[in-house]
Amino acid sequence: MRTAAALAVVAAWIGLLAALVQRQQPPRDAPPIALENADPADPTRVARDEWFGIYQRNRKIGWAHRTSTRGPDGLVFRDDSTFHLAMLGTEQPVQTSLVAETDRAYQLRSFRFRLVSPAATFSARAAVTPERISLEHGSGDRTSHLEIPLEEPIQLPTTLRSKLALWDAKPGARYGATVFSPLTMKNERLTIEVRGRETLDGPHGPVETVHIVEEHQGLAAGAWIARDGTTIREEATLGFRLEREVPEVAVAGIDTRAPVDLALENRIPLHGTIDLPREAARLRLAVGGAAADRIPDDPPRQRMSAGILEIERESLEDARAGADETGVPAAYRKPSPFIESDAQEIVAQARAIVGDEVDPRKKARMLVDWVEGSLTQEPSVTIPSARAVLASRRSDCNEHAVLLAALARASGIPTRVVAGAVYAGDGFYYHAWDELWLGRWVSADAIFGQMPADATHVKLLEGGPERHVELADLVGRLEFTKMESPPS
Repeated sequence: MRTAAALAVVAAWIGLLAALVQRQQPPRDAPPIALENADPADPTRVARDEWFGIYQRNRKIGWAHRTSTRGPDGLVFRDDSTFHLAMLGTEQPVQTSLVAETDRAYQLRSFRFRLVSPAATFSARAAVTPERISLEHGSGDRTSHLEIPLEEPIQLPTTLRSKLALWDAKPGARYGATVFSPLTMKNERLTIEVRGRETLDGPHGPVETVHIVEEHQGLAAGAWIARDGTTIREEATLGFRLEREVPEVAVAGIDTRAPVDLALENRIPLHGTIDLPREAARLRLAVGGAAADRIPDDPPRQRMSAGILEIERESLEDARAGADETGVPAAYRKPSPFIESDAQEIVAQARAIVGDEVDPRKKARMLVDWVEGSLTQEPSVTIPSARAVLASRRSDCNEHAVLLAALARASGIPTRVVAGAVYAGDGFYYHAWDELWLGRWVSADAIFGQMPADATHVKLLEGGPERHVELADLVGRLEFTKMESPPS
């Protein structure tokens, strides 16, 4: 089932940009970042020209190039990368580019971010003031505007490292900062912990480094920083690693013949088999692995207790048209980043699909059927946007989910995107679908044209693409064993 599996890896593009985003909300009592040199006039602490080989496990898949130079009023930082992946046999060469400008205290003033893959080109451009970020983001000429209020100055993780006062810090010392992620479109907290000193092989011989771990949004990434502030190595989620190399070595020896297939590598193993998974109404799994406690208990559809996960497909007969929406968060009715339910073309398409229908259940069914039948399914590594998907009509699971959410919200149906895993023949693959409020939350998967979705859909979190980065923390840390379901 190539179609089902190709929709799998919601986390793929996350790991690819590990140099920008790591993960985890730090303790609020972490002290602020200590900066050694707040004067970018010193070129020995500011000027950088660093090349890296990009590796996934032990295979070289690409290169990265970072520079930092003095600008008129601060620092100009650039990070470019090219790497090769696959999604169930489909090659996915990817390029990313980040250009950021800071003031003399290294506080972010503007940035431009771009991700290019065969599926789409995503870009984000922002101007930053002490009060807010004014952001334009989207694919092609279909961009959306976002205003993000700020309570304190923000910085990019990659602009902080060479300025950290690390060499006199004791192992276990922790620092905090506010950073902005181009992937999640939010300003967030970052914690840096000093682990100690290590000597590594650099491009010109052994180098003494300070080993730090950056925690941002739930994932930890390691970095080894030399005394002059340059980076010698980085290690991130999904087995990605950057090694400092001279330019001619960094761009050489890249294996493009059989790219790393993240969808296949990162599926959740199942002990046992599931017959006719698309028809499954009930499922009972024993959950193992270090992340077993991360699976939510979300009754009545999904129940998790004492390591046993039970899922029961909902019945539409239990949904009540026009039921009270008092307890439904307003966020699930309104537009959000990547789910532009107020965009003119989204609103027009929703009206064209549902016409004069007023029954929410019938409208939801019409929307699911339209999205299933109108998009060409193909694996992709990109950042989905409902407007861009509507224009391209090409999609994997993330794109199906954000477009259905936008169309449903535009039709007056509260909707939330969820992410998790779905069974597809040889294991559970990372996947995204929707839940629509029809008097109760009802699952819907436009990839399979299902409403409700079959019981092999294991929910892991709620939220749009800006939250799917969190799935990367679960990769390799879950396993399922099929159990017999008790009689009805």
